[in-house]
Amino acid sequence: MSLHDVSGNANDCEAGVAVQASVQRRKIIMTAVLAFQSLGAIYGDIGTSPLYVFSSIFATGIPTEHQILGAASCIFWAFTIVVMVKYCIIVLFLGPNNGEGGQVALYAKLARTLHVGPRGVVLPGEMEADDRLLLAKSVTHDSQISRMRYRLSGWFEETALPKLLMGLCFFGCSLVLSDGLLTPTTSVLSAIGGIAVAAPSLNNAVLPISCGVLILLFLSQRFGSGKLANIFAPIVLVWLLAIAVVGIINITKYPAVFKALSPAFAVDFLREQGGVDVLGGVMLSMTGVEAMFADVGHFGRLPIQLSLSGIVYPSLMLAYLGQAAYLVLNPSSISNVFYLSIPGGINTPQYWILFVLATLATVIASQALILGVFSILRQMIHIDCFPAFHVRHTSSRVFGQVYIPVVNYILMVGVVLTTVGFRTSSNVTAAYGLGISMDFFVTTTLITFCLVYVYRVAWYLYVPFFLGFGTLDMCFVAAGVRKVPHGAWFPLVVTIVMTSFISFWRWARSLKVDNEFDSRVRVGTIFDGLEKNVDRNAETLVLGRVITTSLFQGDDIEPGRIVPLKELAPGVADEQQSESSPPSLNSTALRLRTDPKVELARMPGVVALLHSNVTQTLHSPHTLPQILSRLLNIFPGLPEHVILLGSRVSDKPFIAEDSRVNVHAMRNMPGFYRCVMRSGFMESGHISDTIMREILTLVEAEGVKSVCHVIENSRVYARRRKFTGRFRILRAGPELARTFMIEQVFSPLDRVFERKRFDEQDKTERNGYDVRVLYIGTIVSL
Repeated sequence: MSLHDVSGNANDCEAGVAVQASVQRRKIIMTAVLAFQSLGAIYGDIGTSPLYVFSSIFATGIPTEHQILGAASCIFWAFTIVVMVKYCIIVLFLGPNNGEGGQVALYAKLARTLHVGPRGVVLPGEMEADDRLLLAKSVTHDSQISRMRYRLSGWFEETALPKLLMGLCFFGCSLVLSDGLLTPTTSVLSAIGGIAVAAPSLNNAVLPISCGVLILLFLSQRFGSGKLANIFAPIVLVWLLAIAVVGIINITKYPAVFKALSPAFAVDFLREQGGVDVLGGVMLSMTGVEAMFADVGHFGRLPIQLSLSGIVYPSLMLAYLGQAAYLVLNPSSISNVFYLSIPGGINTPQYWILFVLATLATVIASQALILGVFSILRQMIHIDCFPAFHVRHTSSRVFGQVYIPVVNYILMVGVVLTTVGFRTSSNVTAAYGLGISMDFFVTTTLITFCLVYVYRVAWYLYVPFFLGFGTLDMCFVAAGVRKVPHGAWFPLVVTIVMTSFISFWRWARSLKVDNEFDSRVRVGTIFDGLEKNVDRNAETLVLGRVITTSLFQGDDIEPGRIVPLKELAPGVADEQQSESSPPSLNSTALRLRTDPKVELARMPGVVALLHSNVTQTLHSPHTLPQILSRLLNIFPGLPEHVILLGSRVSDKPFIAEDSRVNVHAMRNMPGFYRCVMRSGFMESGHISDTIMREILTLVEAEGVKSVCHVIENSRVYARRRKFTGRFRILRAGPELARTFMIEQVFSPLDRVFERKRFDEQDKTERNGYDVRVLYIGTIVSL
């Protein structure tokens, strides 16, 4: 090796190190930017809790110095244990699934490991084989992933555990949704209430102003969480620094407040209060932490951990200790300690500055719950457990930043009605906290199951975790139950209604999916002679290219090499046709399995796209959708080219043009193809004229006159059952309820969302051929 070569290698190494350093710097900068943005989207709720926590703990009287220090100690240690240790360290490390957070992510991780997920659903984070490989091979979905699964055994794991996990997931999601109604109401009413402190004559204006602020917040969601975070983050940062400064000023007046950091004060306080009832007020200091976990997909785990531990935690602890110090010196100010503890008093410039900041911060506080609701419902839609509302991705860089228009407006109406119903912040805080504490326990339970089945840790690790955090969570639940007569019944009712609806929807969808799978027919049931002399080793993958198989072995063509289809040597193509039992791809001879056998006529120049479930398209190579048999009953013949089309959305923002469409010619069935169309999450997913031309090229369709999208338009009915016997009336009651829910609730919604997927197809560009949409009606009995 020459000296010049050595010098060149050294320069290459230096260049590689420089590139790696540049990439690392960009990652650090991106993490810092996301951490800053997370301030404006996640911590508004938990950051505005100092507005009402102490007032809620001492709602019935003036506290003593020892009680104030005890309450401050409870806030400090509860926040540290639950928020910092449990969520920041444990949950954010073990909980996220495929970058997403919340109970749905925990369920998806467990269901993927235990192989108990909904049928026909690709769970987030599930490792899949390439579409081309699945199209080329006759394999089943389970055989591809069974080696990755945890083997279940026993009655509990096989029967009870799957239902328990799904039930916990639905219940936890419903708790977050009910919390999404109360959090904006509590935060905004508490902040706007500062007007009444300085100007009591404006007390009646608090409610209408709060409703107006909430409406403006929901209307701004259409701009996306990324843009809103850039606007909100500086405000929340200034707010956190401001309350920290106010806290420091009050602490200097009573430095002995740091005694509250001793857990002995918390224990004594709980003992003096005679139980855990006071924890209902302490619980309010941690509101929003579940939304923080649910919003992981918007910003990522590390940015959230950095912003929480570096800015949010120290600022809030200084604010709470400062309020405790002020209360020790001014215990009669407990009714509105936040505003009264501002240095200088009311109607001063600093008072109104903090009032404006508090108002803006509480508006932003609602943002965390709104984004959490969007994130959770997007995941629920993905696993087919919620109606498929339109989900709009607002960022091409972060997959989890989404906006669901219909849900946004439904939530806006619900929040405004809740605000009008409760009227004052004190009424809301009396009902607030029970749902959050129950959500804590659900998360603890699901994390424990993850430790057992996903991470397979020893029992001496997951048992203390569940007993320790589970016991603390149940103490918060017990304290929240005392609030039921005072308004806590509201989140319970909302949770029960939402859990019932989600459970019903999943049950009905599972029945329909089972019907779709069971109604598929084997090709030999419709066509004659297709199950004879099938060479299962002869596979032709049409991608505008052919992946050669064992039939193409020679000096010029190596097995596995990709060569253009039309550039194959004529001799090789002849050899393929002579040695393989399937007829030529250009043959149009197909016979129906009738008596006598009828040769099926083909319509030249006509291409039919049969839209079907992508899972069935990929993993059922020897079956056909039932819609095809109905198509044969409608038309006297089949189109020249019939394409079974399934579509899927990638977790990448955009898909390269040469990877959008994969097509495979079906064996023994001339003119029949299985096709998978992929689109990025930032793309529309509709079949544009460009994609249509690509499909026609891949199937070698020439002289096309018409393209017809064939779509199943199913109407769901409930199966009628007749009951006899002495108790037939009692048995008929549940059956009538079942019939009503299926036909009057599920069926209309299902038709709307199924039809919506294809409404854009008839808008496809016409470029040399007609494009039509044919809806074929079917009856589905559940």
